[in-house]
Amino acid sequence: MGNTKRSRADLYATVLEVIRRYPEGGRITRISYGVGVPVDRLKTMVESLCNFGLVTRATEGSEVFYGVTTRGLEFLDTYRKMKGFLASFGEN
Repeated sequence: MGNTKRSRADLYATVLEVIRRYPEGGRITRISYGVGVPVDRLKTMVESLCNFGLVTRATEGSEVFYGVTTRGLEFLDTYRKMKGFLASFGEN
């Protein structure tokens, strides 16, 4: 994957993509492995995504599960379209 620095939008999109893989809800450690970001840093990003209304948080006992909202899926769709447009202009 190289050592390219991902933008905040790229990271948010990656977090949403990984969370989306767990329809029953993803735990922070699993999401952390999928995104390739340490848990402490990921928690901050997931909190932001929750505040933006892109991710939901559900608690079962001591376990916390995260899921993508409809708005989160809309963000991903728009993000992909923008990446496609930028690619057609020769941007990364």
